[in-house]
Amino acid sequence: MAISKNGIHGWPSGKLGRVVYYMLRGQHVQRGIGKPGKPSLKQKANHESMAVVTRFLGRFKEYLNNGFELEARGTIRNQHNLAVSCNKKSALKGEYPNISIDYTKVQLSKGSLTNPENVRMKKVEGGLQISWDPLNALSQFEIGEQYDDCLQLAVYFPKRKSQIIELNFSKRGTGTAFLPLNEEEFESPMEVFLFLSAANHTSVSDTLYLGNMNGTWDHPKHQEKPGEDLGAYLRFEQIKEQYNVQMKLKPEDRLAKKAFNSLEKEYLVLMNRYESTSRSRQTKPV
Repeated sequence: MAISKNGIHGWPSGKLGRVVYYMLRGQHVQRGIGKPGKPSLKQKANHESMAVVTRFLGRFKEYLNNGFELEARGTIRNQHNLAVSCNKKSALKGEYPNISIDYTKVQLSKGSLTNPENVRMKKVEGGLQISWDPLNALSQFEIGEQYDDCLQLAVYFPKRKSQIIELNFSKRGTGTAFLPLNEEEFESPMEVFLFLSAANHTSVSDTLYLGNMNGTWDHPKHQEKPGEDLGAYLRFEQIKEQYNVQMKLKPEDRLAKKAFNSLEKEYLVLMNRYESTSRSRQTKPV
């Protein structure tokens, strides 16, 4: 049942026939309800692509909030949506059913600010040393760069399924940054990314892929998939987004009670299925 708070000519909220109406980031949205048929090979490939991207980007929520915040302003899309769209187009490799992340093309930020020149990375005792040419950066004020632009660092360990995120880790004018690592991290395969953001948050740079340390590593397929039904996992990601949007609203602005209860029930069932599975995997020895 749908409710129209402004009378017969107002925008409904809830389920009406085979359409659900709700608010998304301040705008009215409607989506159809239908029973999907047997997926084609192309649809299966699309489902797997979406699942691979969303699982990877799910590890960088706070990082993405900084990297895509400016892109999301003034739109009905959030940072995660934009990051998924960007990386699904360009940061995947392989063919179904063996699609994986191409780390060299990952974008965790998007903007016009210029990255530092001559960036170098090496392992030193106790961690990872990153350096760049601060003189070159300091000489380019006319195109927006400033000495206090903040370095945002992300290191992903694919074998360990973990990440390190350091926000505002260093300044452009410093020319160097040191990331301490424990012994296991120090020897694990790692993929390293950074971007810069202006100190006043008015601009960011595209992501710069620094490279790989300790050799590449690909997930075995049975570890990479959260189950055989990738379409169901994708449904979980969609439901989670809708549920989180509803929870940010005041109770009186949410979907009609019956529609909200249905959404919440489906979200809790899928969360228990996928997120509890993910947690159990993380506790197992690699």
